[in-house]
Amino acid sequence: MENPGDEWPKYLEIQPWMEINLKRVRELGLDLGGRKSVLDIGCGTGYFLYICQYLGHDVLGMDLDETHGFTEMIDLLGVKRVIWRIEAYQPLPDLGRKFDVITAHMICFNGHKSDKLWRISEWEYFLDDLAANQLVPGGQVCLELNREYDDSLYTPELKAYFEARGADIHTQRVHFNPLRPAPAAVATTVR
Repeated sequence: MENPGDEWPKYLEIQPWMEINLKRVRELGLDLGGRKSVLDIGCGTGYFLYICQYLGHDVLGMDLDETHGFTEMIDLLGVKRVIWRIEAYQPLPDLGRKFDVITAHMICFNGHKSDKLWRISEWEYFLDDLAANQLVPGGQVCLELNREYDDSLYTPELKAYFEARGADIHTQRVHFNPLRPAPAAVATTVR
């Protein structure tokens, strides 16, 4: 497949994706407790945010505006979204507030299936930016990675880096609760 994003119509099958996103909501404990602020990076159709919003959370999505079907679904669901392209070594925009929970499911912004796949240094910049500018102290970050052409999700070095920052890792799911500061020494030669 030339472009992994070419398979977007599958995301318009509402029932299976609502079930998947309800499971994500439950795994993060967003189905219980008080109101939280939630940022979903790469929000796609907005199903995850719609469920969070239905449960009383204050939500915001962030994504590109390149897939017409996603834009229509976001509008239909009444989910707020900012248009932004995530790039290596570039901070996220000032969103005017910080978030209790930041998610990114089925990540493609990390150079997925390309020769520009992020290494530790790109992830460090991204996570440091989240911690400094987007996340409340003690907030949680949940990343869900896609498999690469070689069927990998991350190198052993990247996995160790995530764990050093407090991640609980289950296959493609990397959950920081909370996100810890970066370790003092970071190897930047591996992804």
